[in-house]
Amino acid sequence: MPEVATDSEEHIPPLVFTLRFPRDPDFNVDLSAESCPRLVRHLAAALRQMAQVGGRVATRATAYTYIGGIRKLAAFLGAHLHDAGQMTLDAFTPQLLDMFESQLYATMAVPRTAYGQLAVVVAMLRHLRNTTPQLLHPDMPARLRFLGRHPYPHPVQKVDAYAPETAAQLRAACREHLRGTVRRITVDGEEVLTAGVDPRLGGWTSEANLLWEIDRRGTVHEPDVLIGLGLTKRPPGGFRLKELHQLVYPTEVDLAAIAILLILDTGLEPEAVRGLRVDCLRNPSAGHVEIDYLKRRRHGEEHGRLRVRDGNSATPGGLIRLALRLTRRARGQLGDSASLWVCVQNDVIRLAPSRLGTHPTSGAAALVARYGLTDIDGDPLNVNLQRLRKTYKAEFYRTTGGQLPLLARGHSSEVAADRYADIPALRGLHETAITDGLTEALTEVVQLRVLTATDEHQIATHPERAAEVAGVNPDQVQPLLSGEMDMWLSACRDFTDSPFGTKGQPCPVPFWNCLDCTNAIVPSRKLPTVLSFLNHLAAQREEMPAHSWAALHGPTWKRILTQILPAFPTDVVETAKAIAEAEAPLRHLPPQVGGIGARA
Repeated sequence: MPEVATDSEEHIPPLVFTLRFPRDPDFNVDLSAESCPRLVRHLAAALRQMAQVGGRVATRATAYTYIGGIRKLAAFLGAHLHDAGQMTLDAFTPQLLDMFESQLYATMAVPRTAYGQLAVVVAMLRHLRNTTPQLLHPDMPARLRFLGRHPYPHPVQKVDAYAPETAAQLRAACREHLRGTVRRITVDGEEVLTAGVDPRLGGWTSEANLLWEIDRRGTVHEPDVLIGLGLTKRPPGGFRLKELHQLVYPTEVDLAAIAILLILDTGLEPEAVRGLRVDCLRNPSAGHVEIDYLKRRRHGEEHGRLRVRDGNSATPGGLIRLALRLTRRARGQLGDSASLWVCVQNDVIRLAPSRLGTHPTSGAAALVARYGLTDIDGDPLNVNLQRLRKTYKAEFYRTTGGQLPLLARGHSSEVAADRYADIPALRGLHETAITDGLTEALTEVVQLRVLTATDEHQIATHPERAAEVAGVNPDQVQPLLSGEMDMWLSACRDFTDSPFGTKGQPCPVPFWNCLDCTNAIVPSRKLPTVLSFLNHLAAQREEMPAHSWAALHGPTWKRILTQILPAFPTDVVETAKAIAEAEAPLRHLPPQVGGIGARA
């Protein structure tokens, strides 16, 4: 008998209630038979609040899991406490929660299931902690800071993407299969169906008449045909009923081919693809359409929209429209106007929604066997919808050159980096990026040319070697050696072709960036100026914050000490140093900034 609430309990929600969800049937809940109704009332109240629009519990399946957690907890308390019927929520101590956790792991065959049952109970207690903490035991809020004392039973293992060759052969097989499916249902099946009549008038031996009956009734089984023929035994060869149903309805293999291509082309979560409805296409315009989908694990933001290309079967929008066409008769016969994935189940010849499974007897496995698909090791391919999503992410990551912010759409940057970028399939891309970066850095270092006196003599006597030695054309040798190309710290190949500015415009950067420029050439006559600037940088180091100095002058300082000075003989450097020390460093600044030669 349902418990009758007392006057003091009238403010507590009832134990029998109904949960309503936008896309699922109503869920009637009856917790009146549980052993500790006073405690259960509060958990039920938390569940009802969490099942409101935008709450954590957004589907009937999720609510069923939460109800299971409540029943498990009530059964545990009833078995361990003699006064469970009078127990209130504030008497539920952290020690009892720990005992409940231990029993779950001890009695349930699958540790992950035990973890899930504990997680939903803790979720409801946390909701009460956040809304009505006065109802809980005083020590419970501290205990709810962590989920459980047992570690997660199955550490999350990263799912790798398929190799590009594997994805290519899977795409090719799916498209080839769909071409045959479209012809089978929209051409061959329609032709046979058009030729059929009521088998009660035209006879049950004609396959066209049997197909007519299938189209009228939904499915036809062997006993139906035997009765129509007035037979009691199946004739030799049978009636080919499975093949006839496939002329008007898609199979699990057909739907698997569409779903595989859809995930490979959009990266939609498998659960979202499985839950697509017939009205999922929204707002078509300019060759694009939005896919309205549901991701149940994204609490508070379950409903999402993805804008994709729309057109032929090579586009995501076209694939969904193709699924709508192929399943049209099956959905009409089943009377289910919501589910997109409806097909004929060949084992028992019945129409039912497909779960798009990947188990050994699934449509995906049959597709692999039919087309002989293999992985990179030559073994039969194991289709995993999560790996298909990872494959899309990996292809997107490669196409965008490893742009993590683009990959993170729909995720946090941390999740995108950990789950989708840091996978074995992309290791080569990351290693290549590191190699390219180091190569680019090394190239930048060696592009600066240092000309010793020997080098200057060589290009003066052999101008044809100017490109090899100095990186200039032979006609630039004379301006280079005469100083016509000089800036302050170095000579410049082309002042109007700066890598830091617009071609044809004067170089826009300060003079201390010259040594980091690909146009720079440092002849021996510039050594005194370079050393004077080095002394100036040393003085600046004493006056500026370390991080600011390192950011502004660090690269130039290192380049002078590691690349320029070691290129000259010691005696040349010592002579240049003596010249530099003859004047204060700032006296060697160019006239434009107040150095020697500046006009008063």
